Amino acid sequence: MSEGSGFCFLANGSVLTAAHVVTGRMPIRSEDVAEPGIRIFAKFPSSPLLEYKVSLCAITINVDVFSDDIQIDVAILVPKQSEVSLPHLVVNANSPELGDEVFMAGFPDELILPFQIDKILKKDFVGVSEFLDSMQKGYMADMTGPLIKRAVVGNIRRIQASNPSQTINCDVFYLDNGMHSGASGGPVVNPNGEVVGLITQRAITSASQLEDPNLSVPSGSTICISLTALLVLSQKAV
Repeated sequence: MSEGSGFCFLANGSVLTAAHVVTGRMPIRSEDVAEPGIRIFAKFPSSPLLEYKVSLCAITINVDVFSDDIQIDVAILVPKQSEVSLPHLVVNANSPELGDEVFMAGFPDELILPFQIDKILKKDFVGVSEFLDSMQKGYMADMTGPLIKRAVVGNIRRIQASNPSQTINCDVFYLDNGMHSGASGGPVVNPNGEVVGLITQRAITSASQLEDPNLSVPSGSTICISLTALLVLSQKAV
């Protein structure tokens, strides 16, 4: 139904990702995660496929002035298996500041292989047909990445939503570097190696042309959210 990125943030294997990665759509609906037949899996390097269950899928608050609920696009998944132990990233719930340098991990969206080896390979050489077939099944992603991208927080805005019983704060910030499709849910990391944000989407801009006035394309920026809202959850847990 859906797929995307995520990262382990606790030693017990708990995963942080974007809520829309879990459901495949926004806004998040309760039935998206309540369906008994839904199964969720996560794959980590050098680890077997692990099945997960939803602990949190979007932080939602109703505000009278809006016709729809406000939803923060974050999800927490916990492993169904007991005694899971995985390497994890440290989360810093404090938002980055304007001008901060951060890092993202992904792929470069490159469509051409190094040295264009797919074009100069001798097709009748032993093993070449199998190699080309493997590329069509994902090997090209290995040949054109992975990649660490550096970015600067170019714009940041605090969103605050309140009702009589609850107040939620979340910072939305733009990074001046683009990420590939499927990067939603991935971490934004500061120079200390701490996760300070979550990738939610690629920024989109108009590329209007006479033949296609409604054409939109990725702008080269990435939209992220801070993990400030997790402080609300930790306080409730206490």
